Amino acid sequence: MNDNANAPDSIYLRRLSRFIDVVYALIFFHMLTTYLPFVEDMKWSHKPMGLLSHLIDNKSELLRIFIGAGLALMYWNQNNIFFKNLVKTNGTHAALSLIQLFLVCMFVYFAIADPGLESSSSPALQAGSLALAGFISVGAWVYASKHNLVRADMKEEEIKALTKSNLMEPLTAVVNVGLAFVGPLAWTLAWFVLPPVFIWLLKPKNKK
Repeated sequence: MNDNANAPDSIYLRRLSRFIDVVYALIFFHMLTTYLPFVEDMKWSHKPMGLLSHLIDNKSELLRIFIGAGLALMYWNQNNIFFKNLVKTNGTHAALSLIQLFLVCMFVYFAIADPGLESSSSPALQAGSLALAGFISVGAWVYASKHNLVRADMKEEEIKALTKSNLMEPLTAVVNVGLAFVGPLAWTLAWFVLPPVFIWLLKPKNKK
């Protein structure tokens, strides 16, 4: 067991996982520092409730943080769910994982470029980036399961269930590509409404 943990491909998996975690931490930090309301001018100190009033006045920026950071964390969690069931990686799986990470970074780029959602192309590109990232992540998992990179004790039913349950994120993003052209409000609300719907649709049905 120790020999397997110290195998080159297993060490490569740990290094890949650490690298991805660091990048997600930087994404989260960058979104917080970008979207948090500006406070250095101290103008908020003259408002009725001080800093609280300042935050209320800038609630749209706080909503952007909630959505942007929340989506980034959701994809980080998806990555963790897959990685904890892997025992090793290879060049193809690592490349797919890094492409997925790059697409999440592109989501952050599009989000920061147009925080007010002034153009319909910005939310569409954000959702498109996340859709591709999600499908590539699931694809990397399917590839890993077919190339003996997953835990030996995992059953085929478990692998399929894990694959299906993690389609919620990219399916939500696909729908939101279209909703980006409906309007910012519909696009924003969909990130809250659609995930529970897809979770219910993708939930394994009890066989009688």
